[in-house]
Amino acid sequence: MIQLTYFELELQNEFQLSDRDARRMDRAVHDISESVGMSKSEVFDFIKFGCEEEMKSLEIDYDWKAFFHSITFRLKKQS
Repeated sequence: MIQLTYFELELQNEFQLSDRDARRMDRAVHDISESVGMSKSEVFDFIKFGCEEEMKSLEIDYDWKAFFHSITFRLKKQS
């Protein structure tokens, strides 16, 4: 059984993710935050409140690279 961190549990509860996907989402949020210079919680809020399309797409095609690139592009475009 995977032991999730507090942040991974937050992600899991918000997006109804499996343990494995909560870990993957944490890595994606970490990488996005590093890429755009925001905190993980800021990226989490952005995904939670503004990325419905990306989340639906992720559910359908399970393409984490596309998810990362789309969110990173949107955040860099805003700054």
